[in-house]
Amino acid sequence: MAILLGSAYMDVKEHRIPNWWILTGFLSGLALTALEAETGGIGLAAGSYLLRVFLCAAVLFPLFVLRMMGAGDIKLMAVMAGFLGWGSGLQAIMYGCVAGAILALVKLLRQGILWQRLTYLLAYIRRLFLTKEIVPYYRAERDGYGVVLPFAICLLAGYVGYLLWGR
Repeated sequence: MAILLGSAYMDVKEHRIPNWWILTGFLSGLALTALEAETGGIGLAAGSYLLRVFLCAAVLFPLFVLRMMGAGDIKLMAVMAGFLGWGSGLQAIMYGCVAGAILALVKLLRQGILWQRLTYLLAYIRRLFLTKEIVPYYRAERDGYGVVLPFAICLLAGYVGYLLWGR
């Protein structure tokens, strides 16, 4: 919870989550995994933790390459999967994605740019398939921060949702 709260704060304030903060969460998760492991099973528990973090980051990496999601958000989701395990981690991340979709819809409706952003998304996807050229979906200098969603808040909400309804 502390890692998610700090990440949400920094994401809102700075539009990024610093690597040192993600590393703190990663190392905390690894240490807790080792502490909770049964005697003799520390290596297996740590290996499982590292595998979850690596695979989650690898699966989500294309979203960073396309600039649809920040690197900090992807690393934060990987740390969540490491901490919570496959099932619970995926559940918390999915709750976070639902919270993000709702928050994004509300934001786009309030700003009156829903149609504009949907049109931009469809044009982006069309261009991607026609040219097979990977260009960033989002660029701060072009798009500004008005369309940015601090996704760490959504992941925090997803974790709270998991605690309330997912267990």
